[in-house]
Amino acid sequence: MTILLLDDDNDFRSALAENLRGDGHRVVELDTPTHAPAFEELCDIGVVVADYHLPSQTGLAFVDAFHAVHPAVPVIVVTADPSAFIDDAIGKRPYARLHRKPFDVHELEAVIDGMVPGEPVRAL
Repeated sequence: MTILLLDDDNDFRSALAENLRGDGHRVVELDTPTHAPAFEELCDIGVVVADYHLPSQTGLAFVDAFHAVHPAVPVIVVTADPSAFIDDAIGKRPYARLHRKPFDVHELEAVIDGMVPGEPVRAL
């Protein structure tokens, strides 16, 4: 599966991408939404993993825009922020799931492997 991974923390993103590649996934890494190619060009993405807090916009704004072009692609929003506002915002999006940092990479890989494009994302 091809995973779009968006996180501005270079060390975190690189380590997670390496682990996901080791699990057999293809990973497209982005450090900021402004470096993203046109969403129409990202037609082979199976899952998006995006950090909530990004320098130019929220990861949620990015995944909302991505979802508008690719409505069948499930999304995982990751954050270390314990805010109930974020829980609420993600809960209103049936295509998205929240995953808290820090996390075990194998747990995240299991979540990714269990996601089915086009189906609503099951709640945590």
